[in-house]
Amino acid sequence: MKYSIYTGIVTSGLAIALWAGGAAAHGVGKGSGTAPGVKSSTHISIKASNPVRVRRIMGPVTDSVNGVPAAPVDSFDWGGEALTPIRGHARLEINPIANTGTIRARWKDEYGHWTYRQDTFGPPRHPTGIRIGSSRDSVTDIIGDPITTNVYLHGDTGVGGPVTPTFFAQLATWGPAKITLNGQRFDNPYPDASGSLPFVGPKGSLWGGHVLLSEELRGDDGVIRTTSGEVFDMSKASEGKVYPEKINLNLSFIDIPNGQPNANIPLMHRFVYYISFKNVKVRYRYK
Repeated sequence: MKYSIYTGIVTSGLAIALWAGGAAAHGVGKGSGTAPGVKSSTHISIKASNPVRVRRIMGPVTDSVNGVPAAPVDSFDWGGEALTPIRGHARLEINPIANTGTIRARWKDEYGHWTYRQDTFGPPRHPTGIRIGSSRDSVTDIIGDPITTNVYLHGDTGVGGPVTPTFFAQLATWGPAKITLNGQRFDNPYPDASGSLPFVGPKGSLWGGHVLLSEELRGDDGVIRTTSGEVFDMSKASEGKVYPEKINLNLSFIDIPNGQPNANIPLMHRFVYYISFKNVKVRYRYK
């Protein structure tokens, strides 16, 4: 058995997938997407701490969930105006070959104590990344893989929307997540495009969970910039600057879009909660 360990201390970054479909598109069975007969040969363990929350309230609150503002909220904050250091930690145990694993996170902000729990993985309707193809001028879309490794996302890739610069992710996961706030379930109240609540179970409705281990998107001042130094926006999708010498762990939970734009950024989501862990330790085990 070989081992590889990589530790990084990083600043806040962001990568949130734009989920395009209802719950049925995401797969809710444990190990969703696993190919029959595939032998598991890789395991990724991640410990993360020192999170920063990325959430800017843009005006009088028009929507909220259990007292937490839902709109109008900028969940990207390219200008770095509302990056809030909070206390918390995360632990991931992931098998990207078998598409199985666990994600656990805890943190505290002004609303109270949060927990994030995910044991099931399922892909969104959009590709889960692109990789370089047979030459540097060709790329391959990764389709239907709920736990993806070593891919490019967002920016001008066509994967997940141009909401951040193009960045490289060592790990990307999707699937339903259970959230609690102050010991009580924090359920998803937003119907998807079919009019149904997503991931409905006996005890409530789950959120769309998304976790990324990626290179850094923000400078030391917290700003996401273009290669020419301007503050990034979606019209500059092919001009974003990244910091590959640093890594971070991005964790978010979101509603499933119903196809109707709103006042939020991103405009197709009615609720996004995003945190980025600054201290990250990663361990790979493989044959």
